[in-house]
Amino acid sequence: MTDDTNRAEPPSTSSRPEGLEPGGSSAPGRYGYGVELVPNGEGGEARFRADLAAVAELLGPLAQEIEPIGSRLVPGIEAKPITDLIVQILPEDLPRAEARLAGAGLQEIKLDHPARTMFRRYRPGTTTPDLHVHLATPEAWHSSRERAFYRLLQSRPTVAAAYSAVKRLALELSDGDPKRYGDLKSRFIEWALEVTEERGDA
Repeated sequence: MTDDTNRAEPPSTSSRPEGLEPGGSSAPGRYGYGVELVPNGEGGEARFRADLAAVAELLGPLAQEIEPIGSRLVPGIEAKPITDLIVQILPEDLPRAEARLAGAGLQEIKLDHPARTMFRRYRPGTTTPDLHVHLATPEAWHSSRERAFYRLLQSRPTVAAAYSAVKRLALELSDGDPKRYGDLKSRFIEWALEVTEERGDA
């Protein structure tokens, strides 16, 4: 996405790119929602393309690259109905990128990683998220475990099938609590990456 330097400046907050209208009026915190899983194919691909286009339009040449992460687009898997995008942003461009996303009505979610920021959109009229935009500096982009795991899911159907079962169990054990759910499934993610990296498959 580095060849769009002639792109016009994104619209102001009074004229947002289509698809980036804010959702609920009172946004909860990072873990203030209940986890749900839906089968792949329930509008995920169309939603991804619409969200990708809207984010690309909003960030313009600030976005060096944009890729999907998570499991929403992985065939045969159950996933949260949330589009997850990771965007590579140069460090000097981060403040402008953050300002554009915030101006479009997305909520900034504080993360523990100093080179990562996440913004969230909610379903209209609700406090249920349906889009996460992760901003990453080049260093964080190239070392991203999320990107590595997404590639692994796409290339290894057996890993994807196992991950789908793990997520269903994590949902049951966590009672839909997003932090507990995330902690449980992250154990499988790290194990899968570790064993495939040892084999040279990742």
